[in-house]
Amino acid sequence: MAPIGSVMTVALIYWLGATVAGTFDAERMAFVLVGAAMYSHVAVYSSVQPMAISEGKWTNVFTHVYISPGSALPYLAGRCLASFCTSAVTSLVSLLVAYAFVADVLATHVQVAFTPASALMLAVAMVLNIPGTMGLGFLLGGYTIFASKFEWALPSYVSGLLMIFSGALFPVTMLPWPLSSAAEFLPFTQFIAAARDALVYGSLSAYLPHLAYALAGGVLLFALGAAAYRAAEGRGRRLGFIDRKSV
Repeated sequence: MAPIGSVMTVALIYWLGATVAGTFDAERMAFVLVGAAMYSHVAVYSSVQPMAISEGKWTNVFTHVYISPGSALPYLAGRCLASFCTSAVTSLVSLLVAYAFVADVLATHVQVAFTPASALMLAVAMVLNIPGTMGLGFLLGGYTIFASKFEWALPSYVSGLLMIFSGALFPVTMLPWPLSSAAEFLPFTQFIAAARDALVYGSLSAYLPHLAYALAGGVLLFALGAAAYRAAEGRGRRLGFIDRKSV
């Protein structure tokens, strides 16, 4: 229910503020709706790996994963993929509910296209965004191995930063340079842009480059995250952090 409530809240805030200011734009409402729904999708399942480690410390489940001499990367990747499936459905339901809320309750037409073609384009973008989100989760998971308390805080902070730097609610070009340029290189920024190309603008010419950049950046982030996690895991084994319980 939280993603549904968050997307509806974002839509209501924009509608109230823009209507009072006399600057309401139906296309911008669609921009906000799609961005908020896709942001919630990424934010939820990028935090699965660190939460799996954190909860595993409390329940002693995670220490049993390390009985095997191999890495826990496959275990965490599987948790991430399982969460992707549920998060994808939840984000789509959030978008549909918010769309109906805006149309029926706020009596506002929103330019979001729900067609077989747009659904296919969105599905492809979601799948190709998996490496980037999984890589971010690995980075956060590496930190969580060493955290003894407040492990939940870092994923929350990173999610807050993603809201600003992924173009979820406003174009990243509004950020001051060089932050705007850095945000453009994030795979999540490109993924959300591709989702808008599919559902709002219907632009295949813009969709394909955004998709390519999202995949390229995601593969790079995945490689970085996996390497960082393996290094953290090895150090955690040597120093005994794997067996340390959260307090």
